[in-house]
Amino acid sequence: MQSLVIHAHPLEESYSTALLLAVHGGLQASGVTPTVVRLAQGDEPDLAATDFQHLIAVCPTWWGGPPAVLLDWLQRTLTRYVDGDEPAAASPLRSIRRLSVVTSHGSSRLMNRMQGEPGKQTWSRVVIPFCHPEARFEWISLYKIDRSTTRQREAFLETVRDRFTSA
Repeated sequence: MQSLVIHAHPLEESYSTALLLAVHGGLQASGVTPTVVRLAQGDEPDLAATDFQHLIAVCPTWWGGPPAVLLDWLQRTLTRYVDGDEPAAASPLRSIRRLSVVTSHGSSRLMNRMQGEPGKQTWSRVVIPFCHPEARFEWISLYKIDRSTTRQREAFLETVRDRFTSA
């Protein structure tokens, strides 16, 4: 399965980068060589070049949603299908059969639910309709990262690696 991993974090040395490495390592262990794009470094995915079936977004959840650089890419990629004259069936994400988001939150799962999970809703309600009609969506999140221990963060990295080893 052709996999595109989009990373959106401005710092090279961040927990988000550790999550990216866990995703990459898991995919490679399962025999997949993913294409990695770092939006914060100015990279831009070429969706026309390869028929990607798995899109994986790795980013923190800030103020309830994805970083601005990722929202900007989504807006530029999908605007003409959401607000324009182009049909959803012509979306550049139409080949995506699996959409995964790997993220972290400062707040708890309960707090996110009370706020309506705006970050998760962006992906499940706005992005997934422009993917393949049978696309699966998965939200993989570490909640309360601000109050987590090193052991908890390391355990989550292992969980993420394992999740993508069987990709």
